[in-house]
Amino acid sequence: MIEAFLSVFIPLFIIVNPSSTLALFSVISSNYTKKERIKLAKNAVKYATILLIIFALTGSGILEYLGIKIYSLRIAGGILLLFVGLDMTRRGQQFGESPPGEKQKADFALVPLAMPSLSGPGAITVIIVSMKNLRVEMDWHIAIILAIIAIILTMIITYVIFLSSTFVIRVLGEKGMDAFTRVMGLLTVAIAIQFMFLAIEGWLLEQGLLI
Repeated sequence: MIEAFLSVFIPLFIIVNPSSTLALFSVISSNYTKKERIKLAKNAVKYATILLIIFALTGSGILEYLGIKIYSLRIAGGILLLFVGLDMTRRGQQFGESPPGEKQKADFALVPLAMPSLSGPGAITVIIVSMKNLRVEMDWHIAIILAIIAIILTMIITYVIFLSSTFVIRVLGEKGMDAFTRVMGLLTVAIAIQFMFLAIEGWLLEQGLLI
């Protein structure tokens, strides 16, 4: 049972990689109060948890019903990240602040934190494949319980890591965060482009055009 649980948790935690998303979270929440930062972290992991549990329950059923391939999700995720990355490089530390005349801050919990950073195509694929493997070895009900526990544990660890963003922001300071935001924006654009290249590669493999 423990081995079965670890077969889901380890690859999921590796692909989610919360430490890498910490940089993006720190950039987005750099101008937030402590209360706002905690709320953002809670919402991001909550949305990601819900999305992954839905795919654990339905498998690839939703995607197959809608005729959506994993590489299509990668393209969509890449486009979302591309716009976010470009905005980060353009606005620097002002990224995440409300546009002039608006009091409420933009909500980045769902996009880009929950999707595609925490529950992107990679994490969705891990959950779908893991559920298929577990159902060969055990009853569906036990398999889904193990998958849900793995998802929740991954997101709890992610939440704890996100809370350490206060330390990152304090160490870098205002000018440091501005430079850090622009660098992260550039890296986010690069990740977005990589998402798209992987999607194209997946399509070419499916069509038999790439060996």
